[in-house]
Amino acid sequence: MSFHPAAESADSYSDDERPLDLAQALSVVTAAETRARRELHPNGGWLYLLWALAWFLGYGVLHGSRNGWLPLEPPTALLIFGLLIALGIAATVAVFGKQSRGIRGHSSFTGGFYAVAWALGFTVMGALGSAISAAVDDFWLRGMLINGIAILIVGLLYITGGTTFNDVIQVVMGIWFLVVDIVSIMSGPEHFLTVFFIFGSAGFFVGAAVETLRQRRRTYHA
Repeated sequence: MSFHPAAESADSYSDDERPLDLAQALSVVTAAETRARRELHPNGGWLYLLWALAWFLGYGVLHGSRNGWLPLEPPTALLIFGLLIALGIAATVAVFGKQSRGIRGHSSFTGGFYAVAWALGFTVMGALGSAISAAVDDFWLRGMLINGIAILIVGLLYITGGTTFNDVIQVVMGIWFLVVDIVSIMSGPEHFLTVFFIFGSAGFFVGAAVETLRQRRRTYHA
């Protein structure tokens, strides 16, 4: 009969008393984090794609009206653009409202006030837009100024959201939108729509592709 102290020591532990396997514990924590991220952000790629289409069609209609390629008066094109943006906002609120059900504590506080920041930012933009509309007669110059303010808010809040929720894609997209905003303003009232039609919507299309690949990788490793 052989005697092996290690074997005897291991056999003497019950299941609850066995030493913690750090590799297994890390695997469990990683899997839980992956599941939590997937439940909190299940439709990120689809939302980015939705906004890509809204910007592509919306800025495309305005761009076509501006250059006489579409039989639409500028106010009609602006109305279509506004309806597409409103559709994107409604879909985003519906998705995040559904996701936030049951979330409590610090996550609820952070997500709630992040949403409030968006609402307050665009409330201020509405006030500034009214003042600009009263002071500037040129339709396209007025549009460039109001659009520039709106994208400034979007870019800064994307960066804030990315740093708050540890999402690199949001940070990169926020920086991209600010760069596009600068280029569009430098392009002037005649070309700012072209910049957003091409490069603004492209940012969302790329973001949708990257987010979709990232979510598939998480699902594969979960």
